Amino acid sequence: MSKAKGASPGRRRASWPESAREAARARGVLTNLRGNLGEVAFVHKAMTLGFVVAKPYGQINRYDFIVEGGHRFWRVQVKTCTSFKQGFYWANVRCKTNRIGRAYATSEVDFVAVYIMREDAWYVVPLGAVAGRTTLLFRPKGSSGPDAYAHYREAWHLLGEPEGPAF
Repeated sequence: MSKAKGASPGRRRASWPESAREAARARGVLTNLRGNLGEVAFVHKAMTLGFVVAKPYGQINRYDFIVEGGHRFWRVQVKTCTSFKQGFYWANVRCKTNRIGRAYATSEVDFVAVYIMREDAWYVVPLGAVAGRTTLLFRPKGSSGPDAYAHYREAWHLLGEPEGPAF
């Protein structure tokens, strides 16, 4: 494509295929959007099941939500997964400290809720079951082979009995 008349050398025309979507991907905006969609899906699912869900103010906590269930309060970190490689969905379950990824500590989070967006499936995993890990692998539903986290698929009961009305 030729450069638009009068355009500066470092600019491309607005119709260039890389447009806003590619620029957003480069800035990580689509990753953030996917995470936001996962959080909204978590609130919808948990509240539909009758759990009381609270969102802490600010971004300083290692957890995304506080869930009331079974007369307890749980700190839940939500991870949204779309990455599929070598027959597994790959979910990053780490936080960053000084730009270095590290595993969550049990003093920071009680559960990791992993949303497999392509399957609309949830894994509700106690942090003790994944302590020290920064990546979790999940098999697609119906696939053969071992799945270390299969018993956590849709395991909302681990959060206790819902406090509110179920829909």
